[in-house]
Amino acid sequence: MNDEQTRIPVGQFTTIFKRGKKGTYTADFHHNGKHCRRSLRTSNLRVARQRAVELELEITNGTLSETMSAANPAPMTIRQAADEFLDYLETEKRRPKTRKKYRGILLNFASFSELGNVERLADVDMRLIDKFRAHRKPLVGPKSMHHEGVLLKGFLGWCRQRKLIAENPLAEVKFRRPKPPRRGGPTLEQINAILVAADERRRPILAVLAFTGMRSGESQHLRAEDVDLRGNWLHIESREGYETKTGECRDVPIHPRLRPFLQRQAKHARSWFFTGPATPKYPDGSHHINTKRLNEYFLGILKKLGLPTGRDGGFTIHSLRHAFKIICINAGIPREVVDAWQGHSPDRSAGGAYYRLSAEESQRFMEQVPFGTGKPAADAGDTEV
Repeated sequence: MNDEQTRIPVGQFTTIFKRGKKGTYTADFHHNGKHCRRSLRTSNLRVARQRAVELELEITNGTLSETMSAANPAPMTIRQAADEFLDYLETEKRRPKTRKKYRGILLNFASFSELGNVERLADVDMRLIDKFRAHRKPLVGPKSMHHEGVLLKGFLGWCRQRKLIAENPLAEVKFRRPKPPRRGGPTLEQINAILVAADERRRPILAVLAFTGMRSGESQHLRAEDVDLRGNWLHIESREGYETKTGECRDVPIHPRLRPFLQRQAKHARSWFFTGPATPKYPDGSHHINTKRLNEYFLGILKKLGLPTGRDGGFTIHSLRHAFKIICINAGIPREVVDAWQGHSPDRSAGGAYYRLSAEESQRFMEQVPFGTGKPAADAGDTEV
C-alpha cells in the first residue's frame, strides 16, 4: 500500500497520513510554492483531523507564516525539559526539598512515558497523562495525586511559555483539591507518658518538638549557639545547605517546662545541639540526628504505650507539632502568635498581613501555655497544669 492510498484529505490544501513507528499523523501541504510537512503530534485520527482543519484555516487566512515557528518547536525529550525546568526553579530560589520532590515526580513521569514509547516532549498529550495518573493512584494518597497533577500542569505551562511545545494539554484542566484530613495530636497526658518512656538521649529532642512546635528537620540542624538560655530563646536559623522549609528564620521563647531539658543538654552539646550515636564514620558521635530513625523510635514508643501510629488515624513524630498548636490555641493563645512560633505563613486577611509579634509579647504568651511548671518533677511526667 503506497502513501497516496493511506492519505486522508482534509480541506482544499491539506492531507494527513501516519508516519513513523508510533504512527504519528503528519500534515502534507503546499505553501508559498513550497512542499511542507508538519507533525500533528498525535496518533489519534479525530485529534489529527481537528488540528489539520486549524492548519487549513491558517493557510486560507494567510496567517501560517506567523505561526510556523511556534507550531514547530525544537524537538526535546521530557527529561531534557525537566532538567531545564528544575534549573529554572533553582534560579528562582525554590527550596532544595521542593526541587528534590519535583525532580522525583518529573522523572517518574518521564520513565512511565518512555515505557509507552513516548520520549519527546511534543508527543505528550492528555491521554498519556490520564494513563500516568491512573498508574500512580494506587501508589500515592489523594494529596500527592493533587500535587503531582498541579506540578505537571505548571511544568507543561512553563514549556509552552518557552515555545518547547505548541500547547499545554492540561491548560484547561482543574485538579480538585482533596479535603485535608483532620490531623490531631497526642494530648498533654500522652506527651508526658511518651517523655517518661523515652531514653535520656532522645527525651530532650522529643521535649523540644512537643514544647516549641518546630519541625523535626529544624531540631536536626539546631546548633549550640541557637539555644539562648540567658535570653530565653530558641533561634531557628535558615542556613545555606540547612534551610528551613520556608527559608526564613524565627525565634521561639523557651517555655519553663522545656528549660530543664535544654540546661542538661547544653552541658554536653557540640556544634550540633542534638547529636546521633557514635558510628564508624562519626566515632565521637558529633553528627546531627537522623530524623527518619527518630520517627521510627517514636513510633516504637507509641506501640509500647498502646497509642495509635501512622498517618492514617495515628501519630507520627510530626504529630507533636500538631499537638503544640492544639494545646496553645485551646489555651487562648492567638493563632497569629502560634503561626509565628511555628513558621507558618500568615493568612491573607488584613489581620494576618499587618500583625507583628514583639519579643515581650511572645515571651508573655509562651508563659501562658499550660505545659507545666518546669520543676524537676515535671521534666518528664507529672506536671502542674
